[in-house]
Amino acid sequence: MDQKKQTKKLQSKITDYTNFGYILLVMGAFLYIGVIIPEGRSAFQLYTMIGSTLILLSLAFTFFLLVIKYKKQIEE
Repeated sequence: MDQKKQTKKLQSKITDYTNFGYILLVMGAFLYIGVIIPEGRSAFQLYTMIGSTLILLSLAFTFFLLVIKYKKQIEE
């Protein structure tokens, strides 16, 4: 019974973290498109968008790594 609960909990985490990863990936891509489109922006705005893009993409990568880790735990 305890094993079933733990598996169900890990499965729900996998679903949630996959969704979080995709959302952060889309947001990072959206900000990156805003960086490469030429418009009149100040340097601060440009660097803020680049920094936000890097943070969002690294968070998405972290969530996808957690999904892989939890899938391996379920297989064991």
